Amino acid sequence: MLVKMRRQVFDSLEDKALGGACFEPIIPKIRGKNNTVKTQVYKQLTTGQQALFMFYVFYNHASKSLAEFYWWSAYYLAQPKAWLEIKVGLRYFRADAMLRLLEEMEGILKARNHPSSFGRFDVSYKDLDNDLELLASVSPLHTIFHEISPAILKRIGKYIRNNPSEFLQFEN
Repeated sequence: MLVKMRRQVFDSLEDKALGGACFEPIIPKIRGKNNTVKTQVYKQLTTGQQALFMFYVFYNHASKSLAEFYWWSAYYLAQPKAWLEIKVGLRYFRADAMLRLLEEMEGILKARNHPSSFGRFDVSYKDLDNDLELLASVSPLHTIFHEISPAILKRIGKYIRNNPSEFLQFEN
């Protein structure tokens, strides 16, 4: 399920924007769909697209605010398969700094007995307001997340530029 893109558009995009341009066309295929459809679409993606998809699904949500970073980390951690796929995607792009950051976040959440499944998922955006110790642990990671993200986006874009056939099909 390669994304179609004109060569001229591909060449004009900065590296840090290229990943998003390859990710965005996949979203309408899954938005509002049930998990069966989402899984089918995901399985149709190439390995590179799966890595890109999982990175952007996390990044696009987590980058919005400190509370979003916390909540989406906990949300995906409560879905072990999805959390693992995010980390596999980071390894794929050799985004080691982001991988270490997520593993540190995972350690913080597990140490505080955050849910490891949806069965007891009771995480709230307000948790950080109500727990200063949790805030003190998560806030520095959120800062690092924003500091390293531009380099990760650029790395992903360079990978796509060097391996376009894994992500897109050029159209006339």
